[in-house]
Amino acid sequence: MPSYLILCPACGTENRIPAEKEGVIGRCGTCHNKLPALYLRPVTLTEKTFDSFFKGYEGLALAEFWAPW
Repeated sequence: MPSYLILCPACGTENRIPAEKEGVIGRCGTCHNKLPALYLRPVTLTEKTFDSFFKGYEGLALAEFWAPW
């Protein structure tokens, strides 16, 4: 079962996150502060979902915007 390491933004502890917990906000095992949700695949957002996604997301994001000609 694959897992990934996420650094806690508060204390710097490495936390192992199982792949099936994608998109779930967790807690640091050391300081119990919130960890950013882990996304392994791109998330398609629309006009209706964009603001609500980023309002609750505290991690880094790479966004690609395009418009039809």
